[in-house]
Amino acid sequence: MKRNRQEIDFDQCKRHKKDELHEKIANNCIKLDPLSRLKSDFFDKSCVDLCKHLIGKYMIRKYEDESSSSKYTVGRIVEVEAYTGKDDPASHSFKKQTDRNKAMFMKPGTAYVYNIYGCYCCINISSKEPGAAVLIRALEPVYGLDLMTLNKNSLSKGKSKNSDEKNLTNGPSKLCMSFKISKSLFNQVDLATSENLWLQEKINDDGQSGGKSEFKIQCAKRIGIDYAGPEATNKLWRFYIKDNKYVSIVSKDSIDF
Repeated sequence: MKRNRQEIDFDQCKRHKKDELHEKIANNCIKLDPLSRLKSDFFDKSCVDLCKHLIGKYMIRKYEDESSSSKYTVGRIVEVEAYTGKDDPASHSFKKQTDRNKAMFMKPGTAYVYNIYGCYCCINISSKEPGAAVLIRALEPVYGLDLMTLNKNSLSKGKSKNSDEKNLTNGPSKLCMSFKISKSLFNQVDLATSENLWLQEKINDDGQSGGKSEFKIQCAKRIGIDYAGPEATNKLWRFYIKDNKYVSIVSKDSIDF
């Protein structure tokens, strides 16, 4: 289908803004500093409430190479799920605290990273209630796409290496591979104080990422928890940005929040 000039100009404008953002980060002009990072009090919310507040925030991953120069990957949180602990059969902490789920009982803002299928990881963030945490399901890549691609391809375990931008972070394990988040590196780490992984309200002076700063949130059923029974599966505890292409799965029966 032939596209009109207005659509093409809009896409060019978006690419130009994103290129400007990348240049600013490379030149250390973007605010990747303690002034705009999320502090401990931000995470001290109920699990479902924290979900809603995490949407649109930025995840920053800092890497140090042998030359001691810093590299970054940055993504905007576009999809999350709530797991509320002892009252939620879908939660890892439903029955009791264990060595595996200990991070879910630690101070709000603690990373809970666990392994799935023996080789992949998912990252959660603890909330106010003991045993409750928010699963980060998808990010919108903002900066460091080449490094994300390199990270993901090195951890793909022989599967086809899809370097398409959309497939870098549109799933909980994909984003952990692309940001090199592992259980050994970040489980039980306080995201309010970590020097290598943290969240920010914004990443530049105007609070935008080269795209629209306003968005609508939709809620839907959580993914892959049929084992937890109908009461748990019917809860609308998955939240994502409406019409964002980086959301892992768009539900037909989602509703505007």
